[in-house]
Amino acid sequence: MNLALLAAALIASWEGLRTSAYQDSGGVWTIGLGHTAGVHSGDTCTPEQAAGWLAEDAAPLLSVVKDEPLVAAAAYVSFGYNCGRASLEHVLAGKANLVEFVHDRHGNVLDGLARRRRAEQALIDSVAKI
Repeated sequence: MNLALLAAALIASWEGLRTSAYQDSGGVWTIGLGHTAGVHSGDTCTPEQAAGWLAEDAAPLLSVVKDEPLVAAAAYVSFGYNCGRASLEHVLAGKANLVEFVHDRHGNVLDGLARRRRAEQALIDSVAKI
């Protein structure tokens, strides 16, 4: 198992496959497995396109976590995929914690994001205890 495959499986488990464009909780048009670039109302995709977009979208994050243990790196990529590279870099630099990224744009805690952050943190912590 390599980082790209493990991260993709983790991301897919949280994002879920949606082959028709939808607006996420922040109002951003999204499709596939969380892809947002250039997505518009009415867009559709195949599962294969969704997997390709996931690989492309996650690729820049892989180098950011290259020095982390595999399981922790995959959890960090999942977080970065959801919250963005800048947020990931802040977390890795110790300037923020994963649990801070559970709110929608109105400041409401989203249960799904809270569960995702707890799971990502648990994966990171599991490696630290070894």
